[in-house]
Amino acid sequence: MLKPDPGYTAAMASDVDMRLKQAFTHLVVEVLDLPQPNGGFSGAPAAHALQNLMREAAQRGDLGEIRRLVDQHGAVLSPNAAADMVRVCPWQVPDLSESEKNLLQSAYCDDIGLTTQLMAPDRANLARFHTSFDQVRTLIGQHLPLWWREFDTLVSTILVAQPQSNAGRFGGASAFAAWGSILVNPIGRADPLPLMLTLIHESSHLKLFYAYLDDEITLNDPDERYGSPLRQEGRPMNGVYHAAFVLARMVAFLQDLIRSDAPLDGLGPDARVALQTEATQAITGFQTAHAVIEQHAVLTQRGKEIMAEATAMVGGYENVDPV
Repeated sequence: MLKPDPGYTAAMASDVDMRLKQAFTHLVVEVLDLPQPNGGFSGAPAAHALQNLMREAAQRGDLGEIRRLVDQHGAVLSPNAAADMVRVCPWQVPDLSESEKNLLQSAYCDDIGLTTQLMAPDRANLARFHTSFDQVRTLIGQHLPLWWREFDTLVSTILVAQPQSNAGRFGGASAFAAWGSILVNPIGRADPLPLMLTLIHESSHLKLFYAYLDDEITLNDPDERYGSPLRQEGRPMNGVYHAAFVLARMVAFLQDLIRSDAPLDGLGPDARVALQTEATQAITGFQTAHAVIEQHAVLTQRGKEIMAEATAMVGGYENVDPV
């Protein structure tokens, strides 16, 4: 789970796609008695967001709402031509339709209000984002190919947006309800180094989301709150567990990059030192989250196995001298 494994993540993405299309077959074809789109159902992030809303309506027994959602957003059910590479998609028409924006906004509404009102990115930051993304894709693709191949199997769409309000800022986000996408705010993430870290961070959440499909991972009361290294606010144990998993993955990625033959000058001045600092902070953050998990978490067997793997991997880096 922790190290990059493109074969595993390709199988994971295929399984998620199959489950989505089975859900649509039931709700659209069997429940609403509507035809399947030509070419089958879409597996795009907006289709996942639509299915999430339909599932919530089904759980309430609200057949009328399911029909309304299909009437309003049914265009996203039809598949588009699959892209050969990750699609960078600004939060604006025509890059996204109004249905796609509404559905994806519903999927990305967070619990502290940072991503609940998204808007199109500033043009200058978007231009810098595109330049940086091309640079990062080349750097990782050439020098850490397993990491990039895994990213490519997990992420079909990078949504580029910023908050309408200046009350708070987010760097990136991910949501199982918008599977296949990650959300990146170009403000503060338009340069190569912070963008690269955000891409690995958010795609790591997607990898862990999959483990939750058939396993609860943590059994703690979801209303209980605990300290977390990635937020000032208290978080449910699932949030702390996600933080630990992602931080462990960041440690592995950063150490792999530091020890690679990749040219780092494009990541900014003193990039090697900056990467080592990030790795050290990730180790410290993992230790903090792990201590909370050790003291308070009630884990399933699968949850224990994943955390044991993370702990062993980070432990292998803790006493490594800076490069």
